[in-house]
Amino acid sequence: MQSEPDHPTIEFAKRVDQLTKLIEVSKSVAAQLELEPLLEQIVDIATHLLNAEMGGLLVLSVDSNSFEYFKVSGWPYEPQGRPSGKGLLSLPFRLGMPIRINDVGIHPDSQGFPEGHPKIKAFLSVPLMRGENALGSLFLGNAPESRNFTTEDEELLMAFAAQATIAIENARLYEQAKELARTRERQRIAQDLHDMVAQMLFTIGLEADWCMNNLRLTEKDKNHVQMIRRMASRSSDELRSAIFALRSPYPVQGDSLMALLQAQIDEFQAKSGVETTIIISTDFPQLPALLNEAIYRIVRESLSNVSKHANASGVIVSLTSDADFATVTVLDNGIGLASNFDPNLGDANLHFGVVTMRKLAEQAQGDLIIANNDDSGTRVRARFPLPGAVES
Repeated sequence: MQSEPDHPTIEFAKRVDQLTKLIEVSKSVAAQLELEPLLEQIVDIATHLLNAEMGGLLVLSVDSNSFEYFKVSGWPYEPQGRPSGKGLLSLPFRLGMPIRINDVGIHPDSQGFPEGHPKIKAFLSVPLMRGENALGSLFLGNAPESRNFTTEDEELLMAFAAQATIAIENARLYEQAKELARTRERQRIAQDLHDMVAQMLFTIGLEADWCMNNLRLTEKDKNHVQMIRRMASRSSDELRSAIFALRSPYPVQGDSLMALLQAQIDEFQAKSGVETTIIISTDFPQLPALLNEAIYRIVRESLSNVSKHANASGVIVSLTSDADFATVTVLDNGIGLASNFDPNLGDANLHFGVVTMRKLAEQAQGDLIIANNDDSGTRVRARFPLPGAVES
């Protein structure tokens, strides 16, 4: 009769199975270069690797000042917002070491859970380490069969986290390379527009002027030539705005939005002679890259419009926030608008700069208002919803 294998043999077979799975999943994450799908894949793999009920992943921004990504697996709903950074989820990368807890409810760093959050008792979280710096944390809730997480579970998750960190770094480098390629292509298109289309429009304007000054035209013909000249002039203005937008880089991660805005305002003030002030509320938060880009470009378009149309002597740019929204406002004391901006108008009926601002606001799930001030001048205001905070 064949005897049952002894305990060391069973344990050895289990470890071999875990290492085999680890090798397989490491190959899988290494093959994924798109960051968002990669992060979701990492969470799903970690959860299934240890047969946990649920799992999650926190990734810090490049400057490590805020959470850039929060992904979950096995949760019955999509979490709203990101953790506050004060609870258990951020503890591993704040301490730089794994955290294994048998009962979350009695841990001193537990901040509780939002209403409707799944019940979690056993908890395991490991930091995603980049040398001595933490990239984020990978965490699991509720081990299988209602048991506690073990030392072996911790070692396995640490091994996978090391592979996941490398994959995340590679995906970020891949995104940076793609962004550099996009920037170079934008610069090439801008140069082509300047060298070809802008020169053609300038030539059309000169030809129209020559016709007006040198030909004996009927009144009807003069009206046609004047219309051609106006259309060439307006098209040239629109083209310059497009070239400026193409040539101007987006605010890059790691750069301060405030510093970029101040540099933009200093340049505008030097070129236009219009006295310009920026006011930023003391509690204005760190924003995701998409909101930074929208705010930066809306301010730029607004200042461009002031320079071209407002005949203003002063401008105020303000950034304010509350618990739910970040708001950017650009006020000038110029001649104002003939009529307020109608958000229902199609793009064909709007100035190029206004279309650009509206699209920027929509992409960031915000809203845009362009209207006359009560006394004089124009007010441009864009309001964007902020990611909510989730205590954990």
